[in-house]
Amino acid sequence: MTHGSAHDAVRSGLLLGWLSVAAVLIAVALGLPVRHDEAIVALALAAGLGNGLIPVVLNRLAPTAYLDLWAAALLVFVAALMVIGGAASRFDLLLFLVLPFIAVTHESRRLAAWLTAAAATFAAALALAPAHLRTAEVALHVVLLSASVILAVALARGTRRSAAAAARAEAQAELEQALLAESHHRIKNSLQTVADLLLLGRPANDDTSAAAFDATAARIRSIGAVHHLLAGERGGTVAADELLKTVVAAEDVTVVSDDLRLHSAQAQQLAMIAGELLTNAVRHGGPPVQISLHRDGEQVTLTVRDGGTAHTAEPAGTSGLGLTLVRQIAERGLQGSFALDTTPGGPTTAVLRFNVDDDAHPDRRGRPGHRDRSERPPEGARA
Repeated sequence: MTHGSAHDAVRSGLLLGWLSVAAVLIAVALGLPVRHDEAIVALALAAGLGNGLIPVVLNRLAPTAYLDLWAAALLVFVAALMVIGGAASRFDLLLFLVLPFIAVTHESRRLAAWLTAAAATFAAALALAPAHLRTAEVALHVVLLSASVILAVALARGTRRSAAAAARAEAQAELEQALLAESHHRIKNSLQTVADLLLLGRPANDDTSAAAFDATAARIRSIGAVHHLLAGERGGTVAADELLKTVVAAEDVTVVSDDLRLHSAQAQQLAMIAGELLTNAVRHGGPPVQISLHRDGEQVTLTVRDGGTAHTAEPAGTSGLGLTLVRQIAERGLQGSFALDTTPGGPTTAVLRFNVDDDAHPDRRGRPGHRDRSERPPEGARA
């Protein structure tokens, strides 16, 4: 029995003690055939006083020791009621409360010892109590008490097995989260190293090639930033606003985002797209640059808008490798759509639309018929 469950058992034992005292007093008040009813009432009141004082006096005892003391006191209380009140008072019925509780709160040898002690106490009380019960009635009580104990033991074992299985599953889940977070951390470090190595080979005298190296390194760093966020979340989901702020980094860009969390695959793809669009907006457009993400049901819309440019020609950045990559990720990875609205000399607006994973909706988790997609990336993200 764990420390927390032992304390719960102690509190339940105290409640059971009060209920037993109340049952005796009610029975006497309603005219149950009891010998020496004054003595029975006095014994019940003394038991109630002890039930209230024991936790105060013995609060330094370990929960298991307290349960042993409580079980012994309650067995003595029931035996004294039977001997003083007589067997015909049926006070032995209190054992239908006491024995199942003992069966639930004890295990293995301790349980066997307490059940043996309870059986001996019951037999001695029946032998000493006046106005003996008929043999058939004693047999019926014994059979019912044995059945209640067997049922309580079976239920307790099932509950303990379920609790142990839940604890193992929780420990396994924590271990998997820790390993996943560590893997994201290592991937982030590896991607950072790749980006640095790529920049070491950056041509110094070829601006076009150098720009391609820079763009590729930036893309790798965007993916690394997502893994960094996932490592901080112990391998869980990423908040969309944190993701966008990480992609924006030092750029003077306004970020607006609804409350949304994304799994690893979608977070990486969104970061790639946001990084490409942001690079285009900063490089070819004018301030202010805004990036926003809004959710309407299952659909998520990412919008990147610049402040326009003074040139009257067709805005730059409307084609090329970057936007080709954006379209491929949007359509094949996110199963969504991408559109670019350009105005010569005016602002350029890029819009990405895709459906969010079901698990990103906190109010949908655990609903009947919901399938866990946390381990299944979108089709376009599969190897």
